[in-house]
Amino acid sequence: MKDKGYSVEWLERLKSSSNIVSVVSRYLSLTRKGATYWACCPFHHEKTPSFAVNEQGQFYHCFGWGESGDVIKFVEKLEGTDFMGAVKILAENAGIEVPEFSDDSDYLEKKKHRETLFDICRETAVYYHNMLAGGQGKKAMDYLTKRGVEQSTITRLGIGYSPNWTGLVTYLKSKGFAYSDMLESGVCGEREGKLFDEMATRVVFPVIDHRGKVVGFSGRALQDGAYAKYKNTKQTPLFNKSSNIYCINFLRKARLNKNYAILVEGQMDVVALHQAGFDNAIATMGTAFNKNHVATLSRFVDSVVVCFDGDGAGQKATAKSLEPLLAEGMDIKILELPDRLDPDEYIKKYGAEAYQKLIDNSLPVYEFEIKHEASKYDLSNRDNISKFIDGSLNIILNIPKESEKQVYINLIASISKVPKETITRQLNGMRNKVQKVAEIESKYAEVQIVQSKNYKAEQFVLASIMHKKPYVKGVESDIFVNNNFKTIYDYLVKNNFPIISKLYDDFDVENYEDLKGLINFDFSKIVDLQKEFEGCLNSLELDKLIAKQNQINAQIQTCTNEEVKLALIKRAGELSKEINEKKTLLNKVG
Repeated sequence: MKDKGYSVEWLERLKSSSNIVSVVSRYLSLTRKGATYWACCPFHHEKTPSFAVNEQGQFYHCFGWGESGDVIKFVEKLEGTDFMGAVKILAENAGIEVPEFSDDSDYLEKKKHRETLFDICRETAVYYHNMLAGGQGKKAMDYLTKRGVEQSTITRLGIGYSPNWTGLVTYLKSKGFAYSDMLESGVCGEREGKLFDEMATRVVFPVIDHRGKVVGFSGRALQDGAYAKYKNTKQTPLFNKSSNIYCINFLRKARLNKNYAILVEGQMDVVALHQAGFDNAIATMGTAFNKNHVATLSRFVDSVVVCFDGDGAGQKATAKSLEPLLAEGMDIKILELPDRLDPDEYIKKYGAEAYQKLIDNSLPVYEFEIKHEASKYDLSNRDNISKFIDGSLNIILNIPKESEKQVYINLIASISKVPKETITRQLNGMRNKVQKVAEIESKYAEVQIVQSKNYKAEQFVLASIMHKKPYVKGVESDIFVNNNFKTIYDYLVKNNFPIISKLYDDFDVENYEDLKGLINFDFSKIVDLQKEFEGCLNSLELDKLIAKQNQINAQIQTCTNEEVKLALIKRAGELSKEINEKKTLLNKVG
């Protein structure tokens, strides 16, 4: 068997030479607790370490994100490369020669095609940049100069210009790129069987991913009243405006000095901030900030200063952008711009030092949200005060720290002129309602747990076997009723109970929910593992006995041969005795 062209034997050699603890330690600071190493997860923001590295099984699992994998997958995700790229990195570090292969032609073809798309995007960026610098770029250069953009900034960010509809097409053809690839890359469109430049007559900002590769473009129209002020590359295998972030490629270096990102609304705001020395400024591609953006951003910074325009639309955009950031637990502050200015205008009017002071005095997210809530109402009207308080209490209801919550109760009281004792009583009332709902949900969950008792018991027993727990004994192969669990148990037996890392070679773990649940099973939630194991095993054996008894009772009802019938009745009696003994044992264990 081979995996993407490499034999399983060679991959096992690579993995055995690439201890996952040593590899992860090159990227993260690990702390050992018992047999497990812990760190804050590199794939999402968190303050309490939930990223576990298991040396015995040679795999990692993040309890906060639900992400798991072997050493190859870890390098693949953290380095932003593909399977082969990760293999080459590990092989180089381990001093192992990567074998030649030719049997995975489909994979190689796809990889080559993807590289071609990257090449097209890179050449397109070069073309645009050269056009801006040449005679055809005067109109665009005049626009950028008028906006105060300096040549050094243009060069650093790779800003360019598309002077017409066909020049790019001619240029890419001269480089030998195929019609279909030019179309698929998103840099060209098609009309009446002919290609055209998607960014024609626009100032163009190349979008570069965190690995430094051009993946798409954003173009700003120069003509007043033009269709779409900003236009992004359509979705392609390389570019997705719902996950790409403009200037994310500068964050890895910028975080050495500033461990936060400045999230602004548009490309020109980013340009102005970068020119003023704020290399940590970023923007989305005209879409609301979402969990995909957060997943990318949290790999580079721990906090975000959100700074959108000072007008009403900007305030609304700011509030909406907070939802996914809050959901991931990132530290968030809000920078409020005065005089309805945008960041570009503010920098030009007041300068970089003044803008840094605004960053230093930016508001904690809950304070901003409460003040934003107050701005919705005319609080001189008493009918609106209760609406403001209700909305504000919903904002702070789930703040975990009581001391922090008290700060915002005082703020709500100050704005509403309502005594803080009254507001506290109302908050407690809301909390009681939430608690009752939680209790109802908990009871429902208990019912669900009872309904899935056999599944949970089988899962725990098989997870204990897979993770080679010392208390495992007395398990027979017919104990598993779930077909997936049977298959996995048979695989473990056949392969002499291998380390967990091998499962990633032989199964599509990511899309095999039952197997993923076993690999990522959280044993820490169980107080007495041995007692739980014995209880689950006895429960499953009891169910097996009852199933056999029911089967025999059904045979007794239909049997016409007296001799056979007597034998069945005898066996039913024996099973009844075994069942009673098993129930007695279960009561003792329980």
